[in-house]
Amino acid sequence: MAKKRSKKGSQYQGGRPMSRPGQSAATSDRNDMMPRDTVLARLREVPVFGLSGGSGSDATTESGFLTASDGMATLFMDSREAEKASSLSPGSRLKGVPLDEVYFDQSVRLKPSDSALKEATTVPNERALVANVKTPLFAIDGMQTTDKDTGVNSLPLFFSKAELLEFAIPVYGPDAAERVLITTLEAVVTNMVRGPAGLLRDAKFFADAKALTAMDKLAINERQALFPTAPGNDLEAQQEQGLFGGIKMPWM
Repeated sequence: MAKKRSKKGSQYQGGRPMSRPGQSAATSDRNDMMPRDTVLARLREVPVFGLSGGSGSDATTESGFLTASDGMATLFMDSREAEKASSLSPGSRLKGVPLDEVYFDQSVRLKPSDSALKEATTVPNERALVANVKTPLFAIDGMQTTDKDTGVNSLPLFFSKAELLEFAIPVYGPDAAERVLITTLEAVVTNMVRGPAGLLRDAKFFADAKALTAMDKLAINERQALFPTAPGNDLEAQQEQGLFGGIKMPWM
């Protein structure tokens, strides 16, 4: 998946502007909600990482993640941060899952990547779509992705400002950084599920490429551990397929 992501084309174009806070609430129907299954399908494209294993006496969530003394498990957006945490927990191992499996789990807290939190401080307050940014998402007003197979347009929301700009600069030029807006995952999901969804009906989450690569490697290692001599159990082939298999991404 990460390799396919690197094959960038001219899939970005201008489009309808995003609504700022207050505008959507005043102009959109509160019944403008998205089906929960649709929201989960969008979240499924984002990998998160936590710790499993540990000693036999360690408490875990129903999904198998180790919990802290407060009964909560921390899921990291950045696999490297999860790896650091595992070094402090003897017997634990890194476990990755798609975000949809744990987002609504009340025993889980999401830890945004340190790099995204740092990037969030570079976006001026006047370009923040929410007052409190917990898990940063970056976008450019009017930017859309176009699926090369279906022609369907989407509103891209990136977990990495640097990766957003990597795609946006060829389209908008060196001033693209001055057009970056910031919102938070929690507000986006709430608007999708509870309304008003508005333009978020077209939103597509773009996970950090490093997270996608880490998830692919975890899946490959798991397959190799279970079926070391199985046909097709080769690194390049499995990286090409990726964990999320048949999901079509805009850059594919």
